[in-house]
Amino acid sequence: MLRITKPLCQHHIQTAIIGSGVIGLAVGRALSKKGHEVLLLEQATSIGSETSSRNSEVIHAGIYYDRNVMPYKSKFCVEGKQLLYQYCIERDIPFKQCGKLLVATDADQRDSGLPKLVEYAEGNGVHDLKIVSMEDVEDPYSDVYEPNVQCTGAVCSPSTGIIDSHSFMQSMLAEAEEHGATLALNCRVEGGRSAGPNVVILTVDGVEMVCDNVIVCAGLHSHKIASDILSQSNQRSSVSKQNEARIPRQHYAKGNYFTLQNQKQPFSRLVYPLPDPRGGLGVHATIDLSGSTKFGPDVEWIDDNVINPYDIDMNVDPNRAKTFYAAIRKYWPDLNDDNLVADYSGIRPKLWHPSQTNIDNALKDFFIATPNHHGVQGLHVMLGIESPGLTSSLAIGNHMAKLID
Repeated sequence: MLRITKPLCQHHIQTAIIGSGVIGLAVGRALSKKGHEVLLLEQATSIGSETSSRNSEVIHAGIYYDRNVMPYKSKFCVEGKQLLYQYCIERDIPFKQCGKLLVATDADQRDSGLPKLVEYAEGNGVHDLKIVSMEDVEDPYSDVYEPNVQCTGAVCSPSTGIIDSHSFMQSMLAEAEEHGATLALNCRVEGGRSAGPNVVILTVDGVEMVCDNVIVCAGLHSHKIASDILSQSNQRSSVSKQNEARIPRQHYAKGNYFTLQNQKQPFSRLVYPLPDPRGGLGVHATIDLSGSTKFGPDVEWIDDNVINPYDIDMNVDPNRAKTFYAAIRKYWPDLNDDNLVADYSGIRPKLWHPSQTNIDNALKDFFIATPNHHGVQGLHVMLGIESPGLTSSLAIGNHMAKLID
């Protein structure tokens, strides 16, 4: 299938998807398989080059998300995990269902934190978790033996795994193209407007495109693109302005990673502390498919005045290693000095910021803005798609295909 580069000719398209990260590709795959004419618009020179390529590549089990507060994350993560493992088998995508230990490092975490995680997971339909003791983790005859882990107890999650996310994205693109989708690289969406029900006109590199449906899956840029379309829309009734205000703004949290060097790989599975109340899952240990160990991400909130994600310095500050050593040694005290090397960072799109007061817990979920939110028929916007976005991607794609139909 031909991949279009600039310039684009003015024409009509049934469904334009802005962004070709893991979510845009999953949505494009699902819609094209249902017979939709799909055009994937990507401003970069390759697919999945931002948030989708700067994460831990973990297949999450569906543990952390209270279904009463985060219904999308709880539902899509569990459904997506099952779909993703099956997809990897069918499409020969490299993966490993290595399992995970979520470790408590004090008595309160053991007695309160671990049971709470199991409660959340069971509420989401995840029934394979097991609370294990410190002695179980230290027992060489136990199936959860991790001799280098220090803990007061842990939860074992056997369905957690790791995946080659780049192979996964390339496979979804190939499948979408097999069903008629087109990828347009180096194409920047500069704005757009509504011209009536299910008529959205996008401006792409100075050229106007008429679309029946526009789905914004642009990661860190989703809010700005959607806001530009809404502000330029010719549907400017007081009702639509009121609805526009109901689309939450995205904020940014940087996550830094460090790689282990000069020391034997310590774990046979992923090792996570309990979730960080500041907004992450804690500085965890991840084993990649090559067998290397990396630690992260931490949570480095970006100043709330930063609107453009390109203004964020993506370099990892080596001085952050000090906090990494302290966090990691809570569960792996034998980590030697000078064995962590700054690696890479990623940015999470968040719908809340710690500088805010009275934060609505619902903003910690994924947000899919539909015409019911903003009043523009044919426009759907994916906001706050952070972890577990990779795991949830196929389920989100199926959900959007049903929604658009």
